[in-house]
Amino acid sequence: MKKNIFLPLIIALLFASCDKDDQSYPDGYDTHYYVAYNYNTSSTGSLVLQNSSHTIDKNTSTPLELQIKFMSENPRDFDVKARLYVRNSHYFLRAIGVTAPPENYFVTEDSLAVPGVDFQLLDKNMNVMTPVRGDSVTYYEIVFPNAQKTVETIYLQPLNNEDYNHIRCVWLSFALHKIETRISEEMVKYTSLNTDAGQYKVSTISNSYYRRINIR
Repeated sequence: MKKNIFLPLIIALLFASCDKDDQSYPDGYDTHYYVAYNYNTSSTGSLVLQNSSHTIDKNTSTPLELQIKFMSENPRDFDVKARLYVRNSHYFLRAIGVTAPPENYFVTEDSLAVPGVDFQLLDKNMNVMTPVRGDSVTYYEIVFPNAQKTVETIYLQPLNNEDYNHIRCVWLSFALHKIETRISEEMVKYTSLNTDAGQYKVSTISNSYYRRINIR
């Protein structure tokens, strides 16, 4: 009789244990995702994740293509929104060592590109993206439907601002702060939080979290 009582209990405990194990995904496999700029091609032809700079003429009609890699393993029944920050603050520029280059750019605000004045971002359908402006930060929202793994393409279109003859620069970053570069692939996910929506979190990786765009 005792065996008949304990057998259903043991089976129930085993199923409970399996359910718990099934939900114990590592970061990035459940509700913690990663976003970064997509791979670049090195001088040897290898694909690498790296922070990089790009230069574009202010009067060009051809926008600059920016590919964004969204890392996810499980589709969900909700969309994930990542933030692409405009990082022109002096403390950010000091942290990455570009506040006073030989040309003395970035010493004044005159050298910092402004959304809607020097450039605009376009989504994959070439529609103008509207920046979100908070008290101390400006960012663009990029939506990944149903948390599907993908590479999204957006575009930066210069607006031919003729008020300045010198270069105007902007950093589009998935992090609010400088992230120390990680050397090994094993360390690549020890990174910075991009956004915390409560239902999910998005982080970015140190090797490819910002792009510097020079508009000349």
